[in-house]
Amino acid sequence: MITDTTRLVFEGPDTLVYWKESGIPTVPLKNTIDGRTLLSIAAAAYPEIRCCSGPNPWEGGVVHRLDNPTKGLVLIARTQKAYDALMQQQKKDMIVKEYIAQTSSHRAIDEGFEAFPLFPIEEGPVAITSYFRAFGKGSKSVRPVWSNQRHRKGKVYTTEVVPEDDGVFRCTITRGFRHQIRAHLAWSGHPIIGDTQYGGVESDDFGLEAISISYIEPCSGRKLTISI
Repeated sequence: MITDTTRLVFEGPDTLVYWKESGIPTVPLKNTIDGRTLLSIAAAAYPEIRCCSGPNPWEGGVVHRLDNPTKGLVLIARTQKAYDALMQQQKKDMIVKEYIAQTSSHRAIDEGFEAFPLFPIEEGPVAITSYFRAFGKGSKSVRPVWSNQRHRKGKVYTTEVVPEDDGVFRCTITRGFRHQIRAHLAWSGHPIIGDTQYGGVESDDFGLEAISISYIEPCSGRKLTISI
């Protein structure tokens, strides 16, 4: 699963952007020993990020998480003031994240998926919009919800999808839901390569990478876009 080494991409006075390799957690689980995570790697060089505290204080200044197999860019605050400002931006859908997804054209798992209500995503830009519900044993997966009135609860989440190449899509989200892009693409019939949890074909390389993040730098008020 590990495709490269986690590394610093951008250092600002109150923010950091790291590229996380595939196969490691972004943050530790609650009440667990902090093994090798993005947080532990970043905190070795920037210990101040552990002093930031939010809803989950053990996550330090990490503003958003990537799933373990997903690689790519993660935004981290260096101060409590910056963390609080960035969390407000996130609540207002002001932090924009772009991903590249490599997919297959067949979903091996149908259980729990409603009929996809939109035109085929390979035909052009489309906004996939849904509620989400927990699904499966231990609620380890999610399923998009649109037509089922019983499950239309909470916030609506949107993934903007643009075809890039055969089976390759550029996906843009703001504040995301757990497994949002993975579930939305699987719903459309294009599960991510390596994502067997959502019906994707088996592969040693998980086909989802966060390639760009845009936000307002708290200390300066300037808009930053960090890309790889």
